[in-house]
Amino acid sequence: MTKPSYFYGMPDVYMQMGYYPFPTPPQTEQLPSSVHVPYAMSMASQSKYYMGQTEKIAATDKDQGFGALINPLRSTALLYVQHWSITNSTSQLLVAHIWFGKAESIIGGKTSRQVTPGFVQLPPAPASQGQILYGSNSADVTRDGIVASTRIIPPMTTVGGNSNGQWIIGPGMALMIHVPQTEEATTFFFSVDWWEQSVYG
Repeated sequence: MTKPSYFYGMPDVYMQMGYYPFPTPPQTEQLPSSVHVPYAMSMASQSKYYMGQTEKIAATDKDQGFGALINPLRSTALLYVQHWSITNSTSQLLVAHIWFGKAESIIGGKTSRQVTPGFVQLPPAPASQGQILYGSNSADVTRDGIVASTRIIPPMTTVGGNSNGQWIIGPGMALMIHVPQTEEATTFFFSVDWWEQSVYG
């Protein structure tokens, strides 16, 4: 007499009834296969992200005030603006124009020293190619460009926005915050964050 095969044994009966007598091992938890890293963070980790601000800028009934991020004509980088802000430090309402145009139109500006890489480390990251300028004068600094937007900043308030790299400044061009002459003296600060990538890929 031959011994019955396992196929005709009790486990097969259980399985025909929809019951499996042996414990099923638990499924392992599926870990995410990818992690989202913001592009600006990626640029900062490569020492290509920068931020800075101007000194206090004055606008009076005789002089207009301006703060600008410029890309020098001989630059080898494109500047991608991530974030900008304007701080009204007086008790007067401030009207500011956002202007894009040729950097050579901005005459009489001082270069801000308050610019730093976003990746603070030793040794320091390379200096930015972009520069922040600021100043006050009576000359027309808005020629050779376009006023693309206007902001009204209440007293003692900061207004800003995220452009998320959608504002791109090529060599020889600039982004400027321009405050026209005002009846009462006003003062403000301009700050901006950006990253840089080579023009040549």
